Amino acid sequence: MKKIILGLIAVFSLFVLSQAAYAAGGPSLNIVLSSQNPYPVEPGDIVTIEVEIQNTGLGEATDIILKIEPEDPFTLVTGEKEIKTFARIGAYDSIQTTYKLLVSESAVSNDYEIDFRYYKGTDPSITVQKSVPVRVQGSPKLILGSINTDPQEVEPGDTVRFEVEIKNVGTGGVHYMEATFNSTSVYIVPVLAGGSYYMGELEPGSSISALFDISIGNDAEYGTYPATLTLDYRDDTNTPQTTMFKIGVPIRGQPVIEVLSAKIDNSDFKVDIENIGTGNAKALKISLVQGNEVKDSAIANELKPTRHKTLRFKGFSYGEAAINITYLDDANKEYVKSIPVSIQQSVYAEEQGGGGASPTITAILIVIVVLETFYVWRIRKRKK
Repeated sequence: MKKIILGLIAVFSLFVLSQAAYAAGGPSLNIVLSSQNPYPVEPGDIVTIEVEIQNTGLGEATDIILKIEPEDPFTLVTGEKEIKTFARIGAYDSIQTTYKLLVSESAVSNDYEIDFRYYKGTDPSITVQKSVPVRVQGSPKLILGSINTDPQEVEPGDTVRFEVEIKNVGTGGVHYMEATFNSTSVYIVPVLAGGSYYMGELEPGSSISALFDISIGNDAEYGTYPATLTLDYRDDTNTPQTTMFKIGVPIRGQPVIEVLSAKIDNSDFKVDIENIGTGNAKALKISLVQGNEVKDSAIANELKPTRHKTLRFKGFSYGEAAINITYLDDANKEYVKSIPVSIQQSVYAEEQGGGGASPTITAILIVIVVLETFYVWRIRKRKK
């Protein structure tokens, strides 16, 4: 009995060893990624991957069916084959094949897995699944959106709040972003820490605004002053990046013309005007109006801020009147104003025209004085 049992054990052992020997001498397949082009690939682009089927076994592999099973964010490019057949892969040999895949525009930066299945053509029920990694990485692209100021019209002496919109129209995210506003002009100066603004994260397709508080110099004139907006941030690979924009700061000082004084001066009505605003006044026309009638007009080419000008009008009458003024600013915007004035006779004029002697009487008196002086001179000469 013991001999029979020992005999059965020996037969079973020989069977197991023969099966193990057969298995050790059979094929052993694996799939690895050989290359990715481009690496990394950006969302919306096409990537070409090359995979290698490796046979690390002692026996050859025949009639091997390989199927790619891409999932979002990947799709096979039109014309690419999903299933490929390999007739023979020798022992310790390999074979390569390529696939073109379209990456979705909405893909975020990440390492994705692409699945493959392979099986022997004569036995499709037994399949093996393998995956290979593909790197997707977007690149941020920052552009300027709207730029708003408060107040809307920037004038010398103002403290202005600038709101600058930044848009990410690229395919990668922005991280730890900080914006800095700076100008080489002495008239454009940030208020305290108002030249820096922390913006943080900005995903593709999103926008965010930076706020800056800027002081405008009192002596700034009409014009557009240069400034720079610098954005420092990190991309999806944590690599530092910098984007810089040039910005023009428009200063549109507003002219304001006022009448300083208006009075009779000899036979003229003298009017002094001054530009008390912050911008140049151009193409000035000043008219003296009484009873809806223009008595006299004067024209001036330009009047800069803090400058004044004296105008003289003739043909006026005593009483109520108006000084009508029209002018343009540097942007050719027209301003119209009417300033009421009262034309009164001066004390000097009243003395000349009322209580004092008339010109004719004055002339007669001068003649009498001359004759009397001549008469006294003749008498004195005779006495000598």
